[in-house]
Amino acid sequence: MSLLNQAYMGYLLVHFIGEQPDGEQVYFSYSEDGLHWKDLNAGQPVLCSELGEKGVRDPFIVRSPKDTKFYLIATDLRIANGKGWHTAVNAGSRDIIVWESTDLVHWSSPWSVTVGLPNAGCVWAPESIYDEVSGDFLVFWASATQEPHEEERKQKIYCARTKDFRSFTAAEPYIERDNHIIDTTMIAHNGYYYRYSKDETTKNIRVEKGTSLERDAFTPLIAPALEALLGVEGPQIYKFNEREEWCLIVDRFAEGKGYLPLLTSDLESGEFRVLEDGEFDLGTSKKRHGGVLPITFEESCRLLAAFGDGHQVLPGQFADPDLVKFGDRYYLYPTTDGFDGWSGTQFRAFSSDDLKIWRDEGIILDLATEDVPWTIGSAWAPAIAFRNDNYYYYFCGKTKSGSHAIGVAVAKTPVGPFRAQPEPLISMEQMKRLGIPMSLTIDPSIYVEDDGTAYLLFGNGNPTIVRLSDDMISIAEDTMRNVDGLHDFREAVTVLKRGGLYHFTWSCDDTGSEDYHVNYGTAEQLYGPVTFHYPVLVKNKEKDMLGTAHHSILQEPGTDQYWIAYHRFVTPTTRFKQGKGFHRETCIDSLTFGEDGFIQPVQL
Repeated sequence: MSLLNQAYMGYLLVHFIGEQPDGEQVYFSYSEDGLHWKDLNAGQPVLCSELGEKGVRDPFIVRSPKDTKFYLIATDLRIANGKGWHTAVNAGSRDIIVWESTDLVHWSSPWSVTVGLPNAGCVWAPESIYDEVSGDFLVFWASATQEPHEEERKQKIYCARTKDFRSFTAAEPYIERDNHIIDTTMIAHNGYYYRYSKDETTKNIRVEKGTSLERDAFTPLIAPALEALLGVEGPQIYKFNEREEWCLIVDRFAEGKGYLPLLTSDLESGEFRVLEDGEFDLGTSKKRHGGVLPITFEESCRLLAAFGDGHQVLPGQFADPDLVKFGDRYYLYPTTDGFDGWSGTQFRAFSSDDLKIWRDEGIILDLATEDVPWTIGSAWAPAIAFRNDNYYYYFCGKTKSGSHAIGVAVAKTPVGPFRAQPEPLISMEQMKRLGIPMSLTIDPSIYVEDDGTAYLLFGNGNPTIVRLSDDMISIAEDTMRNVDGLHDFREAVTVLKRGGLYHFTWSCDDTGSEDYHVNYGTAEQLYGPVTFHYPVLVKNKEKDMLGTAHHSILQEPGTDQYWIAYHRFVTPTTRFKQGKGFHRETCIDSLTFGEDGFIQPVQL
């Protein structure tokens, strides 16, 4: 299995948004860096409770290490019902609301469990952590209780243990301070536990370090940045997936601003850096007290398919996608993106049986190895074809002389292993020798005629077509021509045949421009000339869909159904302030033809 499937590569934030109609339910948001979030499910709640108070706050999600289950727990509370905070504190629900899932998409009906003591005024902000020693979950929450020696109710942290979030041990005191304490979160690291709580004595977040999860195993840590930060609650701590750094988010309830991230590279030091506004993006909706779960590539795929914007299909940074179908399975072959100056060296493949849930098939070719002797990197814009019981993978790479060329690799399966030919198939030196005008020999696409003859289209600055030999690893040089009529052509030309016409599409402007787009024209002959019609894929600034181009088109075999795969700038676009042209993500949309026989513009 690929490392992308095994490792955590994204984050799910479950949260509520405030005291308003439907605001006190469970919302989902997704991030790939843990700091820039996109609202899922079009900003609507994913889970709703009609139990108890008919609303939930402070949702928290935990992964079970014992099986494939996820549990989501939340406070049974709805302030928007008008009862007020006094009632919520002194006569609130003693239940927690629980959901269960095996895939983060399909959830059980909620159930309620009474965990609070009989005299507890409330049960707030339940969280959980798995105890490796005892093999069960420690669940902890805040309850307002009054002991005989106390003059009034005081918020304290209580706890119980469970294996299934249905049966719990009796509640026990867990943390008590001189004044109220609420909203505790914990994380394990290197054999220790770090605990963050809102302390109403000091009106800030306090930190403790523990040698175990037992109540008396914790000692205070000094955390100056947290101690200076007032008017916050709902702390949530999580580790970044790819590095030894942690993020603590705190809910700025006093200012009504939602979450604020703070970073540390040393949990024991207590030193946190408060992020400036431009360093994070919480999305459209206000994020209130919730929980963050690191998730895998497969889990990210499922969330995007079920609750995403309906366009992005691959989590992570991938561009220039070639979408094909072999047998009953779809395959995507993109550029691996996110490298300064488009300097990546590895190609990956992805497969799916429904165009929604994609499986990472791993690295299929690496230009930084001796497997491709003629190139030094810049793995760009691949395309693939099947013939002669082989799969032929066409790809771009930078040569040792600094120019760009197109190579070909061969495999017996769609996911390799691919074996590259020792020399490039198309090169700039070849263009000069043949007198073919060309800026860069990049961006291959494959077209197969009705009689089975295969053609390679390619080029930057000058669209070009050439017939492939029957062996698919050589070309008939005397058939190479530039194609006329591709208005404003930049790169990435493709062609399909329908209704006796050749339908050409190509990318215009620059991949680093938000105006990067796809133009469309038709021709009666494969070699043109092409009559330009109009753009068929352009940005939608209102939806943050920018730089929408470098595409491929797939016709469902035997049908008149088509799909267009393309890339856009990574969203939210605030994530990268520079180099957006090499921070891109892959999308798929349906492509239709009008009654006039022409491709209709894609509606983003």
